[in-house]
Amino acid sequence: MSSDKHTLLFQPSSSPSNPLDLPPDITRHYIPTPLGTLELLSAQPSISSSPRKKAILFQHGGFGYACVWLPFLTYFSSRGHPCYALSLRGHGASWKPSFFSLVWRYGKDTMALDLKCGLEFVKSLEKELRGGEMDDEDLVLVGHSAGGGLVQRFLSRGMAKVGGAVILAGFPNFGGLGVYWNWFKLDPWFAPRLYFRDMWHPRSPLSSTSLVHRAFFSPEYPVGEVKKFEVLMPEYESLVWPLGMMFSFVNVGNVLKSVVGWRDERQARVLIIAGEKDTLMGVGLMRKMAADYRQQFINFAKSLWGARFKETEENQPESSDQQGVGFEVIQGSGHHIQNDLHWEECAQKILTFVDQL
Repeated sequence: MSSDKHTLLFQPSSSPSNPLDLPPDITRHYIPTPLGTLELLSAQPSISSSPRKKAILFQHGGFGYACVWLPFLTYFSSRGHPCYALSLRGHGASWKPSFFSLVWRYGKDTMALDLKCGLEFVKSLEKELRGGEMDDEDLVLVGHSAGGGLVQRFLSRGMAKVGGAVILAGFPNFGGLGVYWNWFKLDPWFAPRLYFRDMWHPRSPLSSTSLVHRAFFSPEYPVGEVKKFEVLMPEYESLVWPLGMMFSFVNVGNVLKSVVGWRDERQARVLIIAGEKDTLMGVGLMRKMAADYRQQFINFAKSLWGARFKETEENQPESSDQQGVGFEVIQGSGHHIQNDLHWEECAQKILTFVDQL
């Protein structure tokens, strides 16, 4: 048994919940919902611009929290973009459901309602800061891991319109069976540990520092930084959220329709990013997702532009061209690209994408 093992809890921690102290340029808001408040972090631009640049809303994934985005919040706000990060229920400083409710009741569509609350709150803040008006095109959604799957599900259901979407090492639209196969190969004791030793506790696959390190980060990422990351991880997580994304759970055509502002086929409004050393999502799965999106983009473009759209070799699904749907690989990065050693390269790729919208 590893000496770095985390004690698994089946109820919220009895210790006082003190939210992480934030950098001076970042503000914490609490969004009221019928069941409790949701944490939203906000970073306003240090550089004023007219008109105001596009706002960015970041969504964490499983065992994540809004503070995983602190480096990105500082990076993008210092470059003129207002940006926000939401903690879903049971994460970060948001309200804490019981073990049973979070693990077995609250799935992807419930989490999508939290995302909707966060997005509407962001829009209300931005409308005030923009003089009373904000177009759908002025907001970009970024989702990581299961949060990337959530962003796709959210847009697939038409729960909002946005000007762009970034899927950062996200659950693929065709389902997560390949993700968990990768995890089983990485950790052969995944199943026996989860089913027998830990009694289906959701944190079983991440119940030690070494397991978190292997699943979430590149081998070169310092163990000390992994331990800091673990401190804010939720004690337990929804199982029905990822289980609800095991098979195809997204209508890609609907996702593309929920992204507005398309001007021509050479502009990318969806960006998919993979980490070269991501042991869970993997470059192969992310590349396949990008191909799926590009195939649907061809159909979408034909319906949107008709005769104006000409299908060429450059806009074929397997093309490396960035038409409609961009695809990038961050060399040397593990699954938590936004926190791993090469996070700034990833941020630059997203900034380039956002600034061309």
